[in-house]
Amino acid sequence: MGAIIIVDREPSFASKLEGLLCREPGVEVRQSTSLGKLADEVATPDAHVVVFGPSLPLDAVLEAADMPAVRSHATALVLVVPKVTTELLRRAMRAGFADVVGADGTFGEVASAVVDVHNEVMRRRTASGEHAGVEGANGRGKVVTVFSTKGGVGKSVIASNLGVALADPLGMNAILLDLDLQFGDIGIMLGLKPERTIYDAVQVYDRLDAAMLKGYLTTHKSGLRTLLAPIRPEEAEAITTSRLSHIIALLRELADVVVIDTPAAFDETVLTAVDKSDEVFAVATMDVASIKNTRISLQKLRQLGYNDELVKLVLNRADSKVWLELSEVEHAVDSEIVARIPSDRLVPRSVNKGTPVVTDAPKSAVARSLLEMARLVAPPKGANADVA
Repeated sequence: MGAIIIVDREPSFASKLEGLLCREPGVEVRQSTSLGKLADEVATPDAHVVVFGPSLPLDAVLEAADMPAVRSHATALVLVVPKVTTELLRRAMRAGFADVVGADGTFGEVASAVVDVHNEVMRRRTASGEHAGVEGANGRGKVVTVFSTKGGVGKSVIASNLGVALADPLGMNAILLDLDLQFGDIGIMLGLKPERTIYDAVQVYDRLDAAMLKGYLTTHKSGLRTLLAPIRPEEAEAITTSRLSHIIALLRELADVVVIDTPAAFDETVLTAVDKSDEVFAVATMDVASIKNTRISLQKLRQLGYNDELVKLVLNRADSKVWLELSEVEHAVDSEIVARIPSDRLVPRSVNKGTPVVTDAPKSAVARSLLEMARLVAPPKGANADVA
């Protein structure tokens, strides 16, 4: 039996949410209207999840969440707010919340997010009596996110070639996760048929562990394994931030390196990927619009608490003759370029063929630059020898 505690000043919210949650087997729901009594509520062994309702002041909620009793590893926190913003999401994640849900959606969506977090706590409690849980395994593989909030900069091309280069010739156990959940192109770029996707994995989320997740990976001929984006855009709604966090943690268990390709956006999905990453490569091109967009994005990440050691700048089509110097780009973005990818007509040809350029034309300048970037990303061999 696991308890879910709903804290909110509005009884109607708590009662309606309780009505949905009580349909779940093995779940007890309790209501509270006071943050002052929360420490006593979570002290009981069966207190699994605390849900903070939308009528509570955010500062008071964050203060309550910081209490030692509430920060217990056995208790997960879910924040329901009138509207989710990137600033609020980052603040809540730093405070240790498992998920943040907007009250502007349906009660069913709120209930689904709470149930996901509850099931995750149950999994961890069960696992702790037998072997190290997911949290203990999170240090195994390295997570690298390829990021840009502007489309057309070659982000997916870099991510797919990076994954292939890590697998072969570098011989890494690599997994590529396509997080462009509505319009992901990794399957096309690698010539893979999307028979199984992240959406299918989420359908068995209640039972999903690393061994089961292997069955949803599609293997490229290079040896790179991929977790592809959903086939239909509407399926993206099923991949919540809490589910995504768990999936990334499982992928860490299965690989030396997990490469994440993200959509051209600054949303909850992208922030979750960034937050779980060891390195983030922001991709820009040699045009003023891309440079401006990258500068704003990096400034935003800094404001959210991500430092320059995490986020690194990659310049794609770096040899374009556009009356811009590389030093001007670095000055404008306030970041040093760590990798430069030249332009080459081989790249669109390789995309159309469904064959990465590092495989299609391995001796070309663009392939060599992508291989050098892969070497920059790759952890020392043997660092994760126990991954499967």
